[in-house]
Amino acid sequence: MIRNQGKALLAAVIIILLVAILLAVTNPKKETHIDAIKFRLDERDAVTNVINRGLLALKPPEYHTLALLSYTKWDNRISSIGICGYVWVDAKAFK
Repeated sequence: MIRNQGKALLAAVIIILLVAILLAVTNPKKETHIDAIKFRLDERDAVTNVINRGLLALKPPEYHTLALLSYTKWDNRISSIGICGYVWVDAKAFK
């Protein structure tokens, strides 16, 4: 019975390590975050889009990575979160 628990523990550790490696490899880069933010802002009207693009050019978001996921902060607010190659953008951060 102890042998089975050891195998289960080893299997769980291996699975956790593989998931961590997958998250680290697919962690979005800064350019991916910026592109996602620009795409999300393109959905707004033209005047707001131009103003926000100008603000992004003057003061780009700060990129932070935690190895398994990444995020950007703009004006002390989290503006995007990236994990597994996907970037979620909080459009409210750019109001």
